[in-house]
Amino acid sequence: MIVEIIGPPGVGKSTLAAELDGHFVEQRELADSPDLPPVSFAEYQKLDQEFGETGLMKKFRVWRWLIFAPMCWRNPRFAISLTKLVFLHGRPILRRGRKAQRVVAHALFSQRLEARVPDRLVIHHDGFTQCLWSTVIDSPGLRGGELIREILADYYHARVRPRVIILEIDDELAAQRVFERTSKGRFNRDSTPQQKAEFERWLGYHREIVDLLPPGLDVIRIKASASVQDVARETAIALLDHTVRS
Repeated sequence: MIVEIIGPPGVGKSTLAAELDGHFVEQRELADSPDLPPVSFAEYQKLDQEFGETGLMKKFRVWRWLIFAPMCWRNPRFAISLTKLVFLHGRPILRRGRKAQRVVAHALFSQRLEARVPDRLVIHHDGFTQCLWSTVIDSPGLRGGELIREILADYYHARVRPRVIILEIDDELAAQRVFERTSKGRFNRDSTPQQKAEFERWLGYHREIVDLLPPGLDVIRIKASASVQDVARETAIALLDHTVRS
């Protein structure tokens, strides 16, 4: 079973995914849960390097396209919609195009995970929605709402149908957390004043994209303002309870 964590920078997606390992063990012992052993955070990272988004994006450009091409041929509407979205948001086209490749790589990774570990619980801590948001984040405005809706519907309904955990946090706390962290990426303690000034607008883009998620998704909403231990415990309980009832 694929689970995707959705939330803005600063909400603690990766930290939560790593923290969940111990809580899954604890809650599976307490609950009458099905035999659905989770893929650990370390194992997930290894699979990601082996045939996932991280590994694919490290390959040479020609090899990436050779890997992506069959997927695009099988679903031309997905590829066309994503290409339109890139050009609709304009420069920098090359960087935006590379971000769009991450969208394709993530979709391919999810399909491969379903084939490799069909009877295990897999947590995507940087999911499809995040990849799509990264593609449009530095645009002067969020455009192509219908294109975004089509791309999301293709992934979440036609391809993978994952369970979705939406981590909710207010903008002020998200900004405080994201600009205190020392991890790599666009947002951290070393972010430029311009990036900090635009963070609120980019958070708005994220909310708009989440609002375009297709109806009928299997969604669990978690308040993420508490400590990571409390959020992880609540998430593990909700996931396992949801799995039992399903």
